[in-house]
Amino acid sequence: MNPSTPAPVSNPLRILVLTTSPSTPPPALLKGSDLPIQTPYYSATIPIWHDAITSPQEWEREWLSPSASEVIQSIGAWVLTFPKPSSAQSEAALETIRSTLLTIHRVLSHHHHHDNNNNTLSSYNEPPLLLALGMPQPQRPVLAMTDESWEDLCRACGGWEWIDVEARGENAFGEKVGGERLREALEANVWDGIAGGEGDEEEDIDAFEAELRLRGDDDGGLELGMREAILKRQSTGDKDADTPAEDEGEEDDETTDKDIQVEELESMMLKMQAIKADERRRFAAKAVTEVMKTAVM
Repeated sequence: MNPSTPAPVSNPLRILVLTTSPSTPPPALLKGSDLPIQTPYYSATIPIWHDAITSPQEWEREWLSPSASEVIQSIGAWVLTFPKPSSAQSEAALETIRSTLLTIHRVLSHHHHHDNNNNTLSSYNEPPLLLALGMPQPQRPVLAMTDESWEDLCRACGGWEWIDVEARGENAFGEKVGGERLREALEANVWDGIAGGEGDEEEDIDAFEAELRLRGDDDGGLELGMREAILKRQSTGDKDADTPAEDEGEEDDETTDKDIQVEELESMMLKMQAIKADERRRFAAKAVTEVMKTAVM
C-alpha cells in the first residue's frame, strides 16, 4: 500500500445515535445511515444506527437483556442528543438528562462485565466514545448554564463528553467546539475491533448472510432465514460427525441445545428493531454465527 494512502477500516464499529425528543433531530452530520471519515491515518465508512429513548426505565430493561450484548459490542460511539433545557423546565429537565446518561452508563457497565451468556468478562473491544450533545431549544429563554457546569454533569454520569452543538469556533483553550468538535471526536475514535470480524468467523458471517439474502429484508423473512440457517448447519454437522451419540441422553441434550438457540434468536430479533434496514441482514448473520459458536463450546 502506498504510504501516503490512509489504511481503510474494512469492518468498523458502529455509531448509535440516541434521541430523547422526537422534535429534536440529531445534527446533520449524524442524520444519515453512515458517516464517511477520511484522515491522514485511516479511512472508513462508519454505519450509523438510530434509537429513541422515550422511557429510560423501559430502555434500560430492554438493553440489559443478554441478547443485547452482541449489539453493544459492535458499537464504538454512543451519541445522546437532547434539547438544552429552557428556564421553565430547568430542574425536571436536568434530572431527566442526568438519569438518561446514568442509565446508558449502567447498561454499558453491565455488558462490559458480562457476555450474552452472563459469563464474566474483563473487557470488550476498546471503551466506547460517549458524547452528550446539547441541541437547540425552541422555548426561550434557555437555562443559563455554563459549559463547565455541563461538562461536570456529563462527566459525573459516566465519563460523557459534553458538546454544545450550537457553539462555534474555539473555546478559551483553543479547542474546537460545536459541530467541529463532534467531527473531530469521531475522527479520533478507534473504529477497529468489531467482535467476530476476523478470519474464519468473518467467512461464516458472509456465508450466513448469503443464505439470509434469499429470504429478503423484512423481519419475518430474516427470522425464518435465521432458523433455517441454524438447522441446516446443525444437520450438516450431524452428518459430518465421526462418531454418533453414545446414548439417548446425548441426543436429548442436543435437542435442548437447538431449542435454546432458537429462543436466543427470537430474543435477538428484538434488537433488530433499532437497526437500519440495510444493516439488519448483517446483524442477523452475526447472530446466527454467535449462537452456533456457543453451541460447540
